[in-house]
Amino acid sequence: MSCVVFSCKSDNNEKKAASLETVNDTIVEVDSIVVDSFPNFSDYDFVYFRGSKICFFSVADMDSAVYEKENDEIVNYVFKPGTLMLYYSVCRDSTMVLKCIDFASENPAPQEIVSWGLACNDCITETYGTYSALSMSNDGRYVGVNYDFSWDGYWFTKIKVYDLEANKFVKAKNEESLYDYFNVSVDDDEEEEDNVGITYNSFYEAGSDDDESEESSYNYYYGSKDIVGICLTDKMKFESTPEEFDFSGISPKGDRVVFGAVLGWGDFPHGPYCIASLDGKMQVVLDGTDLSYDDGPSMGWLDDGTFLYVCNFMENVEGFVPTIMAFPADGRKPVELAKATEFIMLPKE
Repeated sequence: MSCVVFSCKSDNNEKKAASLETVNDTIVEVDSIVVDSFPNFSDYDFVYFRGSKICFFSVADMDSAVYEKENDEIVNYVFKPGTLMLYYSVCRDSTMVLKCIDFASENPAPQEIVSWGLACNDCITETYGTYSALSMSNDGRYVGVNYDFSWDGYWFTKIKVYDLEANKFVKAKNEESLYDYFNVSVDDDEEEEDNVGITYNSFYEAGSDDDESEESSYNYYYGSKDIVGICLTDKMKFESTPEEFDFSGISPKGDRVVFGAVLGWGDFPHGPYCIASLDGKMQVVLDGTDLSYDDGPSMGWLDDGTFLYVCNFMENVEGFVPTIMAFPADGRKPVELAKATEFIMLPKE
């Protein structure tokens, strides 16, 4: 009999709905209810993983459903665009194996596709000891995994690509051409624009180049350099003066922006992510985030403008555990959701 484990906060094992604005405690360990049918997985917002378990989370209800029919450790994953078909790799007997689950089916079950022909250690970074991500082409036909880490570029030197339609690995004379399956081409003359008409060029840095003093400020603005824009960082307190800012994304409603503040450099740029309203009234540094630590934190937006991210790095904090956070659409403080190192948003059909 198929089953799914529902996780909830209440002591009496009943699902308890709570609005994001009024719930401020943390979901860490939860009780479970075993039922004999699967939920509608599309009702959930994002997925995170714990070993072989696949955890679906609903922010509105503040609860989760845990899928437990996979037995192997899941190490990387990606949804086929616009579907609930999850492709993922497991590490089994020290070997990487590609599998999939269709969570839109009546009885979702793991299906083995192919062995990658790679040792698990071939796909682990030597910088943070984590697995390389799983890549998928926009049309959902090709899936790829990086391997053979090199300190020369702090990344992997090779990639394997599998054709899901032809059921075979892609061969190429030139290794570099394999990356083309996952590159998104944008015309040089085409300006990137989001669904609310705000462009990347709507944001700019100013301050340090205009002030010759050693104490010069450096801020991030929304608007136009020709007409003084709205400052998004003058109310923020950083550990040191930002050297530059890194645009990340805009809310679905076009009223908030997320960006990184580079405070220093090692092998990569480091510093926190920030969120600000485009009128400059709300400005918050997202504590516990780092631009480059372990390739940066997972992020995503809900339709109502709630911003999801992972608190991924806290320096000199003993026992620190990465945590998925939500910054409510109408709030000024983040809320803890679940303990996890990363997550992926469920695709919207």
